[in-house]
Amino acid sequence: MGIIDRLLLREIVKTLLVILLILTMVLLANFFVRYLGKAAVGALSTDILLVVVGLEVVKTLGLIVPPALFFSVLWVLGRMHRDSEMVALAASGFGEGRLYRSVLTTAVPLAIVVTVMVMELLPWARAHVAELKASDAESADISAVRAGRFNEFSRGGLVVYTESLSKAGFELKGVFVQDRQRGRLGLVTADSAYQTTDPETGERFVILTDGRRFAGHPGDLDFTIGHFDEYAIRIPELDLVGFSLPASAKSWQALLASESRSDHAEFQYRASTPLALIAFAVLAVPLARSPPRSGIYGRLTFAVLLYFTFINLQRVVERWLETGFMPMWMGMWSLPLLMLAVALLINAADAGRFRHWRGHRRARSA
Repeated sequence: MGIIDRLLLREIVKTLLVILLILTMVLLANFFVRYLGKAAVGALSTDILLVVVGLEVVKTLGLIVPPALFFSVLWVLGRMHRDSEMVALAASGFGEGRLYRSVLTTAVPLAIVVTVMVMELLPWARAHVAELKASDAESADISAVRAGRFNEFSRGGLVVYTESLSKAGFELKGVFVQDRQRGRLGLVTADSAYQTTDPETGERFVILTDGRRFAGHPGDLDFTIGHFDEYAIRIPELDLVGFSLPASAKSWQALLASESRSDHAEFQYRASTPLALIAFAVLAVPLARSPPRSGIYGRLTFAVLLYFTFINLQRVVERWLETGFMPMWMGMWSLPLLMLAVALLINAADAGRFRHWRGHRRARSA
């Protein structure tokens, strides 16, 4: 590898790391605000908030590397065109072929890393997020209760209302609880409540103190009313028997072994990500090309529109594959090839424009 190749590699990698850092921080802030809002209304336990946010960022890392590399190559080469550095390199024998080779030297190893991330890391993170959300939806936690509103747990099997919380948040004051036990609806009112764990079985309970319990069916006369000093309600745990992972969280081996079109479409979506990385790295070379001392904003806008068009086409083709509108053999694989065809068209257009520019200059000099 020559000095110029190492220079390009270093500049592209530096810009790539900066863009990845910015995108990661934006995603982290976005996920944190979204799940913090859910935790504020009691829809998500605060115990798993940071874990879910971290997993959400992890599962998107493989998907943000292709656009990050695309815009880093576009930025580095565009700056070199504006500063006439590419003209100097071309005069010294550093042609288009060497330029593509330098870009692919960065893109191919990254494509291998992205392949591992979208095939292994992405489904692992999605599976853990799905399990954590399902577990949180099935179980209750007193730390997630918010004062002045009805807090629903276990898919409506347990509803808790409290007038106020202690300063530490571990005790409820003025409690109303609705629960179902063996098909019977029960209403409980209590002065206070707190959460505890059985040291022998590990089961969690909400202990209500100094209150009353009403049990029976609405409309019937066989209601039972009882007064208690302490009343324990067991917090149900997640039953994983009926839990199934979504297609996006399945391993690539399970997707290939499946006969479902949705699973095969998901596999093609993941496989198209590293291919898109290479295709857009190649496409960035002609898109970055511009006359000396001129801006790149026109083509930068076109590059942004082109990438968002590609993302939308991915979702459209995935939907077509799921419904059978498009055959599997010409699914996601065709989109990176389409981007390479766009790169060839831009190269052909630029070659014709530059030939016309050179011919115009020769005519003026004559």
